[in-house]
Amino acid sequence: NGARDEARVGFYAPNFELPDLSAWTLRGGELELGPTSVRYGLFGLFQIGSRFALNLFGALNAEAKWTIYAGEPVGVSVEGGLLRFDPELVGIDNDFDVWAFPVAMRVSGRPNDAVRLHGAIEFLSARSNNEASDTVRRIQRYLGPVGKLAAHVGAEWRFTSHLGLLVELEAPLIRHVSTFRFPGEDDFVDFMRAKLSLQLVYESLNVRIGGGYGPSFLGQAGLFPVVELALRLY
Repeated sequence: NGARDEARVGFYAPNFELPDLSAWTLRGGELELGPTSVRYGLFGLFQIGSRFALNLFGALNAEAKWTIYAGEPVGVSVEGGLLRFDPELVGIDNDFDVWAFPVAMRVSGRPNDAVRLHGAIEFLSARSNNEASDTVRRIQRYLGPVGKLAAHVGAEWRFTSHLGLLVELEAPLIRHVSTFRFPGEDDFVDFMRAKLSLQLVYESLNVRIGGGYGPSFLGQAGLFPVVELALRLY
């Protein structure tokens, strides 16, 4: 029981990392379950998951991540996913459908127990048979990077064993084609995205709350909320 309690205590538990931001995966046998997504850590620093809330809207998707190097100070991972959006899957008669394939390479560093630094190159390949709908643009901004090719940097400051501050910045290296842009979006600045949030880790409960500015599931560049809730079951 002592080892189990130590694993549940918070940020400073052995090998506890944030699987969506860092290069490290969930630990083997660990399940992260939230209202919108699920992730599961397999053996060999490999995890699988899905944003299952999107499936309810006809956006079937899955993702996988593998930490190919897991040194003590540095980790490197590759990840990929697929998404198939077809409104007819949920009974909506529409002639639009799209395949999308987000991929990324991530590098994370641990300068000390309290600080994490993250960097990534993200790529989104998407093909549609028609002009993207408003729904697809919003899904893409929820699931993928800020551009077809984008750079993503982030930092964590774990100022207590249960509370941390997260800062993230994304910038496009190649913008999306006009098919996936809202009217009037032209400048690279329109696609930069910044987030500032607090992360609470207590027992199995993980809560992230904050805000950001840039393109998001709400549409064009503007303020948006960051609210995430998950249980990490060990």
